[in-house]
Amino acid sequence: MRMPLTLFAVSALLFVFGLGFVVVGAGEARRAPATAAAPAVPSVKPIATTKQIMQAIVTPTSTAIFQSVQTSVTVKGTEEIFPRTDEEWERLGAQAAALGDAGNLLMAEGRALDQGDWIKMSRAMIDSAQLTLKAVANKNPEEVLAAGEIVNMSCDNCHERYTRQ
Repeated sequence: MRMPLTLFAVSALLFVFGLGFVVVGAGEARRAPATAAAPAVPSVKPIATTKQIMQAIVTPTSTAIFQSVQTSVTVKGTEEIFPRTDEEWERLGAQAAALGDAGNLLMAEGRALDQGDWIKMSRAMIDSAQLTLKAVANKNPEEVLAAGEIVNMSCDNCHERYTRQ
């Protein structure tokens, strides 16, 4: 009878110690740095001013979007202007993508004028650029025109709140 009792005691002790190792190992795993961690991202130091971003990126890209779909009425007749070739659509898509990334640049530390309206309006510009990208992907001039109106609204709202400098 002693053998089953001894065997039970040894099994119970091994079980308890095994649980202890699992608990201690889990705690250590939380504290240990991940071995396959991604390399640290270097801190980004802004170079351009907000005004330079507006002049170099926002103005030309938004203008390209606004001018990409138009109706021109002249003595010669009515002309519908919109991207027609894959290259023209790609160029418009690049303009929209650059406009969206400009919104990210405007939210960078040191550039954001505040954490309220400035951030909301920068995000609105990003959202309008993404709508333009979707319209470009669909190669739909009417969608580009509608997205351009939203781009324009995001610009106007921001300029109304923050005077141009």
